[in-house]
Amino acid sequence: MINTFEYARYLCRLAAVKPRRYANLFREIRGNRCRRMLEVGTYDGRHAAQMIQTAGIFHPRDRVEYAGFDLFELLTDDKLNKEFSKRPPDISTVRSRLERTGARISLYQGDTRTILPRVKDDLGQFDLIFIDGGHSEETISSDWNAVKGLMRDGTVVLFDDYYKDPAPELQGIGCRSLVEGLDRDMYEVKVLDPTDEFDKEWGVLKVNFVKVTKKPGGKL
Repeated sequence: MINTFEYARYLCRLAAVKPRRYANLFREIRGNRCRRMLEVGTYDGRHAAQMIQTAGIFHPRDRVEYAGFDLFELLTDDKLNKEFSKRPPDISTVRSRLERTGARISLYQGDTRTILPRVKDDLGQFDLIFIDGGHSEETISSDWNAVKGLMRDGTVVLFDDYYKDPAPELQGIGCRSLVEGLDRDMYEVKVLDPTDEFDKEWGVLKVNFVKVTKKPGGKL
């Protein structure tokens, strides 16, 4: 049964979301009726709450599960600059926001290059995995290597920060290198529209989401 109130909120969300590429996140949750979701890069929890609300179109809130990873207040100035990141609130603030949704919330604090490999075997498989944490190629590669084992047939993995026409200023950051190296015999890979464009001192930054799914019969 569809929750018509949540569906109406979803339609309003699609119309208003900015940057526009984030509409893909909510479309995939609705289209695949996702219930268990993992996000690398929870930040302030705003997108997480919207993910949960979108899952609520098809599932009671107390059955929706969300696992989120971030450094929260442990983010140092050095890490912030290296990862091309934004400074998140403290974990207690984000937990309070997400617990108000009524979903089952699990938040993990720390560097995902350390914490994700440590806890992945306890997480189970997910309907949707959203990788939008540290922006360095090393961190994105580590996050992918940790979460790809949490996929099953039908799991959608979304990457943010696929940079079209990358400028020299973007060297070493973003998911483009990883995405282009994925085995197409094992994975379906699609760069999703729309492209968001931002004016920078060095030119125009063009950013897309990328969708990755496991091909039937493909072994992880």
